[in-house]
Amino acid sequence: MKTLYLDIFSGISGDMFLGAMVDLGVDFDALEAELKKLKLEGYTLSANRRQKCAIDGVKFDVHLADGGEGDHSHSHSHDHEHSHEHSHGDGAGHGHSRNFAQISEMIHASALSDWVKEKSVAVFQRVANAEGKIHGLPPFEVHFHEVGAVDAIVDVTAAAIGVDRLGIQRITSSPVALGHGFIGGSHGRLPLPAPATLELLKGIPTVPANVEWETVTPTGAAILRTLVDDYAPMPAMTVEAVGLG
Repeated sequence: MKTLYLDIFSGISGDMFLGAMVDLGVDFDALEAELKKLKLEGYTLSANRRQKCAIDGVKFDVHLADGGEGDHSHSHSHDHEHSHEHSHGDGAGHGHSRNFAQISEMIHASALSDWVKEKSVAVFQRVANAEGKIHGLPPFEVHFHEVGAVDAIVDVTAAAIGVDRLGIQRITSSPVALGHGFIGGSHGRLPLPAPATLELLKGIPTVPANVEWETVTPTGAAILRTLVDDYAPMPAMTVEAVGLG
């Protein structure tokens, strides 16, 4: 059985997960080609080797057509950059407000594999449920002003594609390290972890990261909730590949 173990020592976001996937061996060109099946316009991708704390890894970015870098342009630490799905107002400033039904329809209408469709939609369903609970709305009324922007749709779908392409059958993870402090959001100043992130992490083991920045984004938390089978120390395994995002 091919197992993926996630060491979430500094949290998780969509772009961090994808950087690790590319570093593990997911072919970037193949990933780009698969994403074209979404028929989603207005972005380009990049995956470049970067060093943080003198450690070499992959920085994955979604670049939006207007010259912005999606929600991936905020650096919060010496060793990681995190996407900021809930730090922007109206569709991350790009007018890409979508509800869950529209996102689900786009994914289901694509030529992606059934497994990728199922997992991608499940991630967005979980985010809709969490955001709905936080804002007092039914999930179907939640508009993804922040996480529904082009870059988040790409992040979520690409995460499922990456796992599928690596042929991974089981995913386990360490407890999730959470930062603290505050963040400016479209709804005002919010505590960290963000309310939607905490909602998504219910039932998942967490530990303090002892840092004053956002280590886990809602998209990162929803990816964990959807894909991870168990939270435990690293299982007995013969390590074949290591990736850093």
